[in-house]
Amino acid sequence: MIKQQMLAKKTLLAAAIGSLMFTAGCNSDNTNSTTEEKKNPQVAVKFQNILDRTGTPKHLAEVSAGNHMAYTPLHDNGAWHGHLLPDLQQRSENMGGFGVTAIAEEYNTSVAEYFDKLSILKDGQPVNFKATAYSIPGALIQTMTADGINVEMKLQFVSSRSSIVETTISNDTGADIDLVWNGKLVDGYYAKDGVANPETVAEKLPNFTRDMTADNNGNIELQFGKERDSWWVRTRGDSAFNIQRSITADTHINGLEYQSVANIGAVANKTIYTVFSHTLTAAEWQKEQPIVNDILANPIHYINASTTRWENYLTNGLVNKNATPEQERVAVKAMETLTGNWRSPAGMVSYDTVTPSVTARWFSGNLTWPWDTWKQAYAMAHFNPDLAMANIRTVFEHQVKSDDVLRPYDKGYLLDVVGMNMSQQRGEALGLTEFDDAQTWNERNTKPSLASWAVWEVYTTLKDKYNRADEAQAWLQEMYPQLVEYHNWWLTARDTNQNGIPEYGAAVDPEHTKDGQLIYKYKLEGDKDWRVEYGIEKYNALLESGKYVDISSPAQTAASWESGRDDAAVFGFIDTIADAQGLTDVKEIALIDQLGRYANKQHGFDNAYSVNGDAVTYANTDPENTAKLNLAKKDWQVKFSENKDASGEVIGYSLMQESVDQASYWYSDNKYLAQIATVLGHDAEAAVFTAKAAETKDYINQCMFDRETGFYYDINIDAEQARSLNNGCAGNPIVERGMGAEGWSPLFNGAANRITAAAVVENMMNTEKFNTTVPLGTAAKDNPAYGADIYWRGRVWVDQFYFGVKGMADYGYTTQANEMVNKLFNNAQGLTLDRPIQENYNPETGAVQGANNFSWSSAHLYMLYNDFLK
Repeated sequence: MIKQQMLAKKTLLAAAIGSLMFTAGCNSDNTNSTTEEKKNPQVAVKFQNILDRTGTPKHLAEVSAGNHMAYTPLHDNGAWHGHLLPDLQQRSENMGGFGVTAIAEEYNTSVAEYFDKLSILKDGQPVNFKATAYSIPGALIQTMTADGINVEMKLQFVSSRSSIVETTISNDTGADIDLVWNGKLVDGYYAKDGVANPETVAEKLPNFTRDMTADNNGNIELQFGKERDSWWVRTRGDSAFNIQRSITADTHINGLEYQSVANIGAVANKTIYTVFSHTLTAAEWQKEQPIVNDILANPIHYINASTTRWENYLTNGLVNKNATPEQERVAVKAMETLTGNWRSPAGMVSYDTVTPSVTARWFSGNLTWPWDTWKQAYAMAHFNPDLAMANIRTVFEHQVKSDDVLRPYDKGYLLDVVGMNMSQQRGEALGLTEFDDAQTWNERNTKPSLASWAVWEVYTTLKDKYNRADEAQAWLQEMYPQLVEYHNWWLTARDTNQNGIPEYGAAVDPEHTKDGQLIYKYKLEGDKDWRVEYGIEKYNALLESGKYVDISSPAQTAASWESGRDDAAVFGFIDTIADAQGLTDVKEIALIDQLGRYANKQHGFDNAYSVNGDAVTYANTDPENTAKLNLAKKDWQVKFSENKDASGEVIGYSLMQESVDQASYWYSDNKYLAQIATVLGHDAEAAVFTAKAAETKDYINQCMFDRETGFYYDINIDAEQARSLNNGCAGNPIVERGMGAEGWSPLFNGAANRITAAAVVENMMNTEKFNTTVPLGTAAKDNPAYGADIYWRGRVWVDQFYFGVKGMADYGYTTQANEMVNKLFNNAQGLTLDRPIQENYNPETGAVQGANNFSWSSAHLYMLYNDFLK
């Protein structure tokens, strides 16, 4: 090129694009020259736009209800960034670009409205394209067509930190063309449901600088400044986003925007590769850079690997030939969601893992819960068993050992949440200076005992479906000792009456105790602020007296978390007059005050209200009436027991009730451990586990089934009740707190008998209890604490739904189970459309609720596809 041509081209480009001033560089093409033939997907192409992956973010946090991300980017291969398609119906000018998101350690954030938005100049003039944009599993695809010029852009993930865009251009015009790429970072800080906060990122987070630079080849590096205090974004000061291309370009940067230009002359066909990489630390980028170089040197090899990976997922996962097309699309959506929530190792997590939701504010990063993991791994075993195993390993990586720096007495314990950053308390104890300031790491509780259930499913699937018998055997050998340690911990730390049936409870933790004393808080009549006290004896005494308006203990909350059913009615959670303060409408107050209604119905309490300003009280304060309210309070009170070691030290807290779901999981844990021990040749241990399982099954049916109502319940641990019963039971069933999803756990785990199962199914099929528009809510409609929109006291969670219908089918009620499965698929809002899979659903309307793109819902929807719909 001569200087005059360059100057002329510069003028034309500036006029045509109206953007930055630059000169177009001569082309230097690094496209690979290997002869590997490109593979085209055969199965994935049948499933276009399973999820709506469009969006043009303009704010760092762009959210919808619940402060969850307002769109569903494509995430894959464990990478820590995602991409969005342009919504061509809303913003056609964004054709040719991909929106960019990046997970900032614990939170998913928007990075750019678009990166590398491609436009083309023919003889210096912009080409007007018509465009299409769509997704298939594992890829985003855009096409741009004009007279004589066609472009196809396909984005896939090719490493745990990098994605690639293959841009194929055909030019039949014989004209000289320039490629122009534009990028634009988000400027705004926060927007919810399209309503924007006026603050910019720079104004709100001055430390979170975003510095773009370009090298001599036109490649771009975006460096993020250090931000540790925000609850929306966290960076270490050396995290970065890199854009590298197979072609040299002339790049100029102007604040939050860049533009790159390359001239490819009049060539008829051209393929260009662009690699996007997001790394969380400088060390990660140092490790990823040679991988990026190899990707650019051998792009077809990496693209083929991504294509093949997804073809294998779909081929292995879509096995139900009787499912309808809509149901099959739900299965694909579930597989895409689980794979999108896959994160590769970072920080304190050494394995690949699967999080609850990459788009949900509190569930992103590589945050890993045991309860979620058991379900995710069970489902993923059928289409990605290696990820299933890695997910389980992540949980056990931080299993407490006997030499633990914080809780050696909790040997075998599994922490509730682990992730990239550990807690400050643990970090300080270990003397760490990085990865020690998590906002989400949690050691306050664990989760129910379904680990052996998941491990066994991975084993049988590896062996029988994938013909990997040696690996399956090695898997059991690896996991068995850890499973036994976890199993034994329950008897050490959560069996307060030493009868072999563990309870839910809470760990010894700064959130629960101060100077060795249980923390609790309460309000008396007229109090606006909580009163804080310490000591389990005083807490239980206050409960017994009933002289409080509201009472709460962090340990009670942790115990409900330990069940996996936060704030369920069975753990004493019910709305009270304390929740109605500030209201003036008596009907609204009466609706909220569930305890007052219960006391009125059950004990004859006069629950008329007196409203004075923003204070709501009961009008009838006679001692006799108050005594009736106190009786009602006792029905919903949860007491604690301290569990101590041989030296008398407190090592944990147990609820003074045995939970039927935990007892049922305990039964199946013993059953699966016996099976694993048998495979490994540990016959004596297998016999012990088998005997424990039989004893637990007898106990569940003897003690936890109420014949009058035909349902299973938690039971009190009450020495006086136990003496009067004289049948080996710890106490009476807690019928007064109503029916909940825990009541069908004996069916799911196989602990029920034929007669009890029939009675439970009758209740499940009752339209006034559980058989609602979307069936099997977490509390029956006639439960005193029921609310269709209350977290675990009405909403339908797909795991509990699956447990219910699977239990029904296992006891011979297949027709009824299939009827409920079809109601779920037909009535859960957006399930068969391109909406994300939700955390939970309204039982009466089917409305979506909770986090979007939720893993355990996806896992159980896949199980429903696999086990039912036949």
